[in-house]
Amino acid sequence: MKTVSETGVSKGIRILQIIVGIIAIALSIAVIVNPGFGIEILVFLLSITLFVVGIERVSIGFLPYITKSSRTSNIVLGGLAIALAIIVIGFPIFTIGLLVTLLALGLLFIGIARIVHGIVDKQTSKWSRVLLVGVGILSIGISFIVFINPLLGIFILTFMLAVNLLIIGIESIVHGVSGKRNLATSASSSTTTTN
Repeated sequence: MKTVSETGVSKGIRILQIIVGIIAIALSIAVIVNPGFGIEILVFLLSITLFVVGIERVSIGFLPYITKSSRTSNIVLGGLAIALAIIVIGFPIFTIGLLVTLLALGLLFIGIARIVHGIVDKQTSKWSRVLLVGVGILSIGISFIVFINPLLGIFILTFMLAVNLLIIGIESIVHGVSGKRNLATSASSSTTTTN
């Protein structure tokens, strides 16, 4: 006999997963068709994230059991995060430039790390080490191209956002249709109750 949590709630969650998946896929298509929309989404998500983090830090700072030094640091960090959120919304072009710079720096450091790993790690196979060094060189090359041509960096950012949204959307729909994620969580909860 199935309980309410196994039928009604799981069905509702599955429907929600399908809806979220459809929205994510629609957003990914919108980003592919109009890359400018993708940049707007990135700026919006960054500002919302900073704002939420800021409010959370400030609210933690006002909890009664927090020490004075922790209270001060939480309120200051929260205030900075909120200020950054306002800057991101107020100066989107600056934010885009910052995101592109961070992308280029990230690719540069990833490339250096891959090359070092490929040279230093003697335990992995030779072809794997060659592949690591090759990927590292490619990452460094792309990072320099992004530094030279920021428009390419914007394209890469929007492409990465579109691909991520597409993958999230497909995964969410598959889980919603099949219900595998819910079955896995119910199976794990049943094994913990039996143990």
